Amino acid sequence: MDKMLGQPRTGTRPESIFPLDGWSKLPLELISYIIELSLPGTPLSKARMEALYSTRMVSRMWRDTVDSTPSLWNVVSSDLPLQVNSTAIQKSGCSPLDVYVIEEGSHSRQGSGLAELLELATREIGRWSTVTLWFTLFDVHSLHLTSPAPLLRDLTVVSESRERAPTPVTLFGGIAPKLEALEVDGLPVDWTSSFIHGLRKLSISNLNREQMSTQQVLDVFVSAPLLEHFYLADSTLDHHPSLHIRPTMIQVPGLKTIELHGINTEVTRAILSSIRVPNCVDLAILDPADNATSTPSFPEPALSLTLSANNISSIDFFDYKIEWVCRPTSLSCLEFDLEIPYDALTVGVEWVMNVVGSGTEELVHKMEVRLEHDSLSDGDLAAYYAFSRCQSVTKLTLACNHVLARPILELLRNRGASGGGEGRLPPFPGLEILVLASEDWALTDLEVSTCRRFGELGDGVSQEIPKLSIVLDTSYYRDYGVRSKPDLAQLQRLRMAKGVESLTRKLAGHQPGMLAVVYRDDTQLVL
Repeated sequence: MDKMLGQPRTGTRPESIFPLDGWSKLPLELISYIIELSLPGTPLSKARMEALYSTRMVSRMWRDTVDSTPSLWNVVSSDLPLQVNSTAIQKSGCSPLDVYVIEEGSHSRQGSGLAELLELATREIGRWSTVTLWFTLFDVHSLHLTSPAPLLRDLTVVSESRERAPTPVTLFGGIAPKLEALEVDGLPVDWTSSFIHGLRKLSISNLNREQMSTQQVLDVFVSAPLLEHFYLADSTLDHHPSLHIRPTMIQVPGLKTIELHGINTEVTRAILSSIRVPNCVDLAILDPADNATSTPSFPEPALSLTLSANNISSIDFFDYKIEWVCRPTSLSCLEFDLEIPYDALTVGVEWVMNVVGSGTEELVHKMEVRLEHDSLSDGDLAAYYAFSRCQSVTKLTLACNHVLARPILELLRNRGASGGGEGRLPPFPGLEILVLASEDWALTDLEVSTCRRFGELGDGVSQEIPKLSIVLDTSYYRDYGVRSKPDLAQLQRLRMAKGVESLTRKLAGHQPGMLAVVYRDDTQLVL
């Protein structure tokens, strides 16, 4: 046995060892369970099989237990010699079989020959349970995966062939009734196969427009009502917008995770605007494959539910994209992490407002907003003016150049009538923290904005808005602008202004004579 594994023989022959005291009284089922738990590594590792052979040498009883326990032998791997794999198939009897075959890179010099191992493994295709197949020849799958696989539960097939498969592959003749998890990479599959109906996890990667279309993705959602996790990456799908008009939305109530990586924006929009996923808890749209021309339609009810459950989110507005993150709290497992491209800031802002709602229908949660722009048009400012009615914005960071951010700061001065008629509410009425993180600021602008925001006593301004904590977040350039020689009197006056809860000046290092220098938390130390 050791020779088959390429290891020197160690220990004593099984025939010379007597049963260990106490172990002989245990049921064989319990001993086999203990042995299984004691084996190192993963079920597919060579180290595990080496340990199994060593375990057989402990005693005659242990050898008999190992040899008569099929579940200890139910692995075929290209990391193992062909004779070991043949022995494993023989001793595993009729139990489900796990198969791990990689053409190159992972198996050792003593590993099985690919052709022989495939022939050996495919004879037992009716017992396959968890299978990984990784080849550089596209026709391997179409030639060997033709028989039904009634026990198959988890399948990964990867084709690294430079020559693409000309037609979709009908895996297992379309018969794999227990298949729940399917990952295909570079291999087109016949998506009309009956086993699609039972899928709970589907991962698709590296397909081109000749191999899969957007329409086929939507058809998969229709055919797989139990789907819980969907992953689509690095694929250029055939896309015809006119084909995706459906009389009703596709309902996928069990879908919890959607990940689209490196996918054309139009394809992303077509997919997400065609499905309803009320229980989605994780939506990731990353690294779009093109420069987007419009904002995709996302499953907004799922996002709204997540925001309400977690009570806080952070959103960054850039010139051509939004980054919006909502992490789970101790009371919720819902989350999303979005990177949404758009061709105009107004489109992105309007979409966010549509998700969070407005007026009496606005979601009750805290939103931390960061604005970072290289340019702002009149239309952008108009969009932000509409967005400023959101009461859920509790923290606002102006990270763009002070010339561009000044209009936003001026916006904070204005006041409009409140919905209840009890006074006038300023923009972002729920704002608690204002962070100025641009290269330079005139404190006069900030002082005027603050006075106008809170007004004077008796002037009709609503007293319900929270006080404001102001953070001057400076850069490393200490000898530039207001950061190096601030007007301490003006800072003190601003700190004592009506409505100002705290004034913090965050610095890169200590400056003699400067009060309230903060090195860690940007809201704790105040003047």
